[in-house]
Amino acid sequence: MLLKQLFILVLLALFLSGCSNNEKVVELTQDLDEMSERLEEKESELKALYQQLEETKEQEYIKIPKNEAPKLWSNPDAQIWENVLNFSFAEENGWKRGSTNWRKWDGEFDPSLSAPNQSWETPGLLMLAWMTDVEATYWLGQEVWEINTRIEFSDESSAKGYILSFGFFDDSIDGSDIKITMKKENGFWYIVDVEERSRCSRGLSEDDELCL
Repeated sequence: MLLKQLFILVLLALFLSGCSNNEKVVELTQDLDEMSERLEEKESELKALYQQLEETKEQEYIKIPKNEAPKLWSNPDAQIWENVLNFSFAEENGWKRGSTNWRKWDGEFDPSLSAPNQSWETPGLLMLAWMTDVEATYWLGQEVWEINTRIEFSDESSAKGYILSFGFFDDSIDGSDIKITMKKENGFWYIVDVEERSRCSRGLSEDDELCL
């Protein structure tokens, strides 16, 4: 708009000075119209860019490419947070994130959970009973941000349960995974083995057994 006003002032000056060159006036008018159109186009583009910027500011999450997003049911021990959180600070410091090897779970639980019996009709109920017995959710909301559970069937009589914890108040461990191997006998389920591993935020030892 400012440019258009400037051209109007120029035309007015020409008229006041007694300029009788009509062709020059027509030419200036055409130039004015063309430049005004281009200016309006640029203003529209600028508004669109500002709108995109504002929309980006409002997005408080991190997008990932579709081909990198984890697919449901394809990886039962996948930690979803690994795909959406910003771990650039670790990369900038040269830290290599990763998981330790699976190891025997270091704890005790009710022996009845690992003995064939007639108590748990599904592996889900059995896993819930185990979590209740060992108080697996004791620190949820205090020292642990989130706990997810999943079950993967190998066949109708074999399954693995996963208890995935993430968001630890720890500077070297982001989370942990517990894997419960379960079997079915005479229509009821029991625990065969319990393993665990840690999710390391700063790197692993040479044997991949500990977080640094």
